[in-house]
Amino acid sequence: MTATGSPARVRVVRLLRVRAGREADFLRSYREVRESAERVPGHLGEELCRCLDDPERWLLTSEWAGAEAVGRWREGAAHRVLVESMNACLHEDRWTAVFQIEEVADAGGAWVDVHRGRGGGPKGETRLTGM
Repeated sequence: MTATGSPARVRVVRLLRVRAGREADFLRSYREVRESAERVPGHLGEELCRCLDDPERWLLTSEWAGAEAVGRWREGAAHRVLVESMNACLHEDRWTAVFQIEEVADAGGAWVDVHRGRGGGPKGETRLTGM
């Protein structure tokens, strides 16, 4: 639970390095993973970003309604098969972590979450806490 009493959202963050010549396979595999994840209750969204300084490096984030939703996704048979296909395109130096999203109060005491665009604009912030 957050300080406002709502369930704690979480964000999965993966830092990846795609093998040379495997970009198309990686993107195809990622689309399959994303489409499957979108059908899991509690999945709130995905972002895939490519590094401008090192095009082999990618940042993949997904947001979930809570740690339980991530657990349901990770325990499913579809997850293992789909992620295995995507991981085959990656170097071994990948990194994954799950963070709890914490809402913090602005100077006026209002709870805000700038990431979602609610609350108080630039006065608020979203903090990620490692789990």
